[in-house]
Amino acid sequence: MSIVARTLHPEWNFSSDQPVPPRLQATGRSSPDDSSALNDPEALVKRDVDSQPDGSGTMPYPGDRSALLSGGPRDGDGEEVHTGRSRQKESHSALAYLHWAAAIASLWLADKAVAKLAKSAHVDFPPPLIGMFIIIAGLVGSSAVSESGCQKIEAFFKPALVWIQRWLPLFYVPSLIMLPLTLNTINGVALTKILSIIAIGMPFTLLVTAQVAIVIRRISQTELEPAKPEAQLPPFSKVHHIAWGATWLVSLAGCALSSSAQVTRYASSSYMLASTVGGYLIGCALPAKLTAFLHPMITTACLANFSALLMGTLTGAGYETTLRGFLTKNAAQQGAGDLLMSFLGVVILTFGFKIFSQRRLMVRHAPEIFGSTTASAAFSIFATAFAAKAAGLAPELARALVPRCVTIALALPMAAALHAPAGICVAGVALSGLLGANFGQAILSRFGFRDPIARGLSQAGAAHGLGTAAIASDEPEALPFCALAYALIGIISTVLVSIPAVRGSIFAITA
Repeated sequence: MSIVARTLHPEWNFSSDQPVPPRLQATGRSSPDDSSALNDPEALVKRDVDSQPDGSGTMPYPGDRSALLSGGPRDGDGEEVHTGRSRQKESHSALAYLHWAAAIASLWLADKAVAKLAKSAHVDFPPPLIGMFIIIAGLVGSSAVSESGCQKIEAFFKPALVWIQRWLPLFYVPSLIMLPLTLNTINGVALTKILSIIAIGMPFTLLVTAQVAIVIRRISQTELEPAKPEAQLPPFSKVHHIAWGATWLVSLAGCALSSSAQVTRYASSSYMLASTVGGYLIGCALPAKLTAFLHPMITTACLANFSALLMGTLTGAGYETTLRGFLTKNAAQQGAGDLLMSFLGVVILTFGFKIFSQRRLMVRHAPEIFGSTTASAAFSIFATAFAAKAAGLAPELARALVPRCVTIALALPMAAALHAPAGICVAGVALSGLLGANFGQAILSRFGFRDPIARGLSQAGAAHGLGTAAIASDEPEALPFCALAYALIGIISTVLVSIPAVRGSIFAITA
């Protein structure tokens, strides 16, 4: 169990020679999708703390062996005597693992159940969004009936929410990894047009959203409350790098040496999964100045493609064949990319908890938030469609750029509804996010936008989750609005595209 826990939970300390503070404090790099309501890992194991036998009122963090094994009575040889107290702590640690697994499984099964029901009912709307709205409605209803009951529901799912946050980019990077195969079908002229539309569209979306927010702010005159400090998720540990590096080497050896086709297929999936996770770990470990323009998603995609080339060369299967096995979209022969993308629906479900946790902020600043996010979503969709048409871009490529300002978890369902290539869609979203994260704040300052609400909403409108991560450290007052707006803009955009009249107009514009 400890091996699995080391791999899945970077925030859990497994060191046996370091003292454990009485209260865990999360530190480290924040993910693009950070939210103050989801960033307290300590809540994962807060269970009846007042009844602890030592009277400390705090629980050891699950999996923390130093907390479980240090300080107990020892025999003459220095060996710890196993007591009822240590057994109780180990029991709580095991329960924390089961709690995490149950929370993840519940969300995953709920996503699949909603998708199955929507398909059987012939509902032309993204099933994960249906599930997200059900979660919001359920939380609102339970809160009205019993606030303590609602808090228990949130506490149950919190381990899953923290885990999804920590590994978020991995769930939508597979389409970016497959981008080289998609680009093979695009000529240089079309690629230049795509880059130009994204480069020009990002600042336009940024400034339009900011101006709409300012106009609404002047009308509403709602006072901005002081922002609460945001907690950050901890960095990955050396255990993760060692474990996934060893998996990569063993799987590569299995692919190269095995004579069984079935063993080779499983080893190949394990190898590409380790390549993807390892690339993300390396990307997160790079210096902050480097990750400002070399996002961990880009590092992940590059290293995964290198790994596909390496294995294709060693096995004789070739680069393209190996890479195609990563994301097959075939239920009978799923690759590592299919496994990762199966969590995309779960990612969208977690937006329901995020939106519910920010309900007070949404009510207080409803005109600014909903007015700006709706305007930003509509402007981005139609301005991109018209720009692509004016540039003479092929219809399917033009439609792939329409979700460029939407978080990838929702951009992919939009691309599917518009019959657009997923790889180009993901590349457009990633590039828009990187441009906004690097230049968005400077552009807003250059044009005189100082209001924190306008800056937060516009940064989310132009650069979604990457823009949110960019302002996390130096604009705390803008951060809550940015974190909320990037989810809302994705939801509003998806709802708009699901409307037949809007979808039909996009097809007509880009035809």
